[in-house]
Amino acid sequence: MIKRNPIDEMKEGEVPETAGNMEAAPPKSEAAPADLGAEIEQARAQAAEWQDKYLRKLAEFDNFRKRTRQEQEMLRQWVVENVIASLLPVTDDFDRMLDSPGDENDPLRKGAELIRDKLRAFFESYEVKKIECVGRIFNPDEHDALMTQPTPGFPAGTVLAVIAPGYRMGERVIRHAQVVVSSEPEPDEEMGGD
Repeated sequence: MIKRNPIDEMKEGEVPETAGNMEAAPPKSEAAPADLGAEIEQARAQAAEWQDKYLRKLAEFDNFRKRTRQEQEMLRQWVVENVIASLLPVTDDFDRMLDSPGDENDPLRKGAELIRDKLRAFFESYEVKKIECVGRIFNPDEHDALMTQPTPGFPAGTVLAVIAPGYRMGERVIRHAQVVVSSEPEPDEEMGGD
């Protein structure tokens, strides 16, 4: 039997189907452009969704950074206030010691004055100031009334004396002043003691 060659049997202009020249072209149809358009729209929607997620995460991280920075600043402020508040009684002790009578030329007294002045300079560097009280109206945001005293000639609620000074750091009160406050005179005192 004679074997036939498939190339001999081909018509003129035909290309033989071999593994080397077969193309994997999709069948041509009208639905292909519509599918492609849908895929593009789907890809755009997915890209927009990922961009939205990215922007939200970026905003979350920015808010986290701001919140962390604010918390660190509040913590630093709290630590500074606590350190200063713990040094205030030391300053009060130096003031009481230096207000007592004694030899002005005593070396210990001079040393105490130097230490007190350094503490005051330290407080000033942090804007710590004494709260002025005497003669002013009692303010519970700045003063702690330890006692009241009926005093004619002063309106009720006036600060008469300071037992322990109060301090303010910037606008914030870090220690209330302990004060004596005037009150209304007793009715018997007004009438002349009848």
